[in-house]
Amino acid sequence: MVQKINQSHRLLFALLMAVLLNGCATTQYGNFIQNPSQDANQIMATDAAAQIVRLYPAASTQFTLRHHINDAFGQALIDKLRVAGFAVQETAEPSIEQSLFAVPQTPAEPQAGIRLSYIVDQSDDLYHANLLIDDTRLSRAFIARADSVHPAGLWVKRE
Repeated sequence: MVQKINQSHRLLFALLMAVLLNGCATTQYGNFIQNPSQDANQIMATDAAAQIVRLYPAASTQFTLRHHINDAFGQALIDKLRVAGFAVQETAEPSIEQSLFAVPQTPAEPQAGIRLSYIVDQSDDLYHANLLIDDTRLSRAFIARADSVHPAGLWVKRE
């Protein structure tokens, strides 16, 4: 009897560790700047959209977002891409019940388009915009001065 309880505890512990480690292994996408100004988001999104326009043909390219957009940078980026002629498919935000209790499943049909996601973060007065387009990563640093943001270098493309 005691041996079965110990096995149950071990199994429960292993399951708990697997869930915790899975949470650490997933990449979080979105905007991680604390209280960014609306102007900063607009400037970075305009610059990011302009770089995408330089690299992809607008009328024949569809982007599928990898994550839900809930910040000003992402919404501005989507708006700029759509105005430039790109098709952008957004993902639906899962409900709390779906995110807590749903078993991850592969979609029945693959989503059309090029996968697009972004990570915007900050270190001191330097903002970093990273666009992940399929297997390509575009990165650029921006420096925050007063109430404005200026590019601090060129776009870097890594495949």
